[in-house]
Amino acid sequence: MDPVKSLPETYTQDPGLDSEAAKKRKKYMVDLFVRQAEHYDFHDDVYGFYAHHLWVRSLLKVVKDQMRRTEYAQMLDLACGTGFVTYKVASRHRNIDVDGFDLSPHMLEVAKGRKERDFKDRNINFWVGDSEESFGENKYDIVTVSFAWRNFVNKNLATANVFKSLKPGGVFIIQDLTKPEHQPMQGLYLFYMKYILPLMTRILGTEKSADQWLLKSVKMMPKNIEIKEILEKAGFENTYYKSMSLGIACLVVGYKPKNE
Repeated sequence: MDPVKSLPETYTQDPGLDSEAAKKRKKYMVDLFVRQAEHYDFHDDVYGFYAHHLWVRSLLKVVKDQMRRTEYAQMLDLACGTGFVTYKVASRHRNIDVDGFDLSPHMLEVAKGRKERDFKDRNINFWVGDSEESFGENKYDIVTVSFAWRNFVNKNLATANVFKSLKPGGVFIIQDLTKPEHQPMQGLYLFYMKYILPLMTRILGTEKSADQWLLKSVKMMPKNIEIKEILEKAGFENTYYKSMSLGIACLVVGYKPKNE
């Protein structure tokens, strides 16, 4: 059976916080990065041909636009991993304090190490946390989730938690991989994910199931318009999305109403 064709269709319904699907997914995400965390950033650069460093410019532009309205902001980097977005933002905006959390303590150890090395004087904090459990109300001006939203089982619940955590007028920025919706790019992309990526993971010694999960998570990723609708259902306004690199990646943005 073709592993691409056998994958489930995209979904937008939550199975539930205490569902077996959620428990299994979260355990897998923690286990996945036990070995991988230390070399994750280097491997990411190799697999993605450095493209995420270009894509993140769109996210940073939204942050920059938001900072034109204020002299100081509190930001949450949701599912922050090794702090890729945390430190991209911190290096450009000294007037943004950043919290970051992730399910993986091993990824957070890498993030904390970078703070000690390069950002000791900044108010940047990390902790182990779950996006599907409440993490505050009216606390943040900016919430980002970069290349991790597709990993959430309960995407509606996580989005509702973000909405609750933002101050009125705050912005939620999702950046992630997705699948091209049109040929021939869709076919070329899936060919790379199915045949080339596994070869690269073996050469680099990445955790064996990582390439299979990446393909599966991309296949299950809702379409950009569906992600936009999830944000709108949670209460976000002025939402929009942007496809990047012919649909390989996406940026989805929404704002919490100022009168909330």
